[in-house]
Amino acid sequence: MEIIIPIAVVVVIVIFFIYASKGGAKLLAEREARMAKAEKGKAVVIGSHTAGIRGTGNGGHYQGYEFTLEVSNAYKAPYRAKCVWEVYPMGAPKVQQGMEVNVKIDAKDDQMVYPMADGLAFSWNFQMMHKKKKK
Repeated sequence: MEIIIPIAVVVVIVIFFIYASKGGAKLLAEREARMAKAEKGKAVVIGSHTAGIRGTGNGGHYQGYEFTLEVSNAYKAPYRAKCVWEVYPMGAPKVQQGMEVNVKIDAKDDQMVYPMADGLAFSWNFQMMHKKKKK
């Protein structure tokens, strides 16, 4: 009996990790599919401020900034969007006020604007936290 409890605990932990990894893979696939359907465009940085998130990602340490952008492409008239990007040290010079950045515009939500420049990344972490707060 003494050995059954530790074995049961290990089995439960293994099952949890298998379930969690499948959920994570599904989430990544959904994100990649969304970005693949996004339309190419341009965004001019109108302004920015820190968004209260920071961390470490593929490009090292980043600071999250909420950007106000004027977004446009061949199919959309210019419009204002607010979104949070992770800005890595090499990306900071590319997003100063008045600068133009190549982006992709989400097909379902035009407020989700993905930067297409080295040192910048759309903040999925902020997006997930923001969704939870709305509920």
